[in-house]
Amino acid sequence: MTLRFMLALLFLGGAIFSSQASDFTPLQRRGELLAARLCADCHAVGRSDQSPHAGAPAFRSLDRDVDLDGFMTRLREGLTSGHPDMATFRFSRRDARAFVLYIRAIQAP
Repeated sequence: MTLRFMLALLFLGGAIFSSQASDFTPLQRRGELLAARLCADCHAVGRSDQSPHAGAPAFRSLDRDVDLDGFMTRLREGLTSGHPDMATFRFSRRDARAFVLYIRAIQAP
């Protein structure tokens, strides 16, 4: 592989990543970071990834099973789940809003 070709690939990869990142508002990007940091060990948190934990729903289809307006409240009050291996999370108002805005942004049609 030539140096020129490798640099072109690097540039193209960077352009694709930055165009995807610019699709989100700063608050949505904050939600994306929260999802990646807190949830990606079990859940698919992006537009096309697969959940590492077999029973964990993908965030891109969460609106099919969860009222996202109510979900924001649940995040602020302390989100718990019916299965024992999920931690309890309590978000600030800003983080809950950021998280739900991100979730809304990635919902599959």
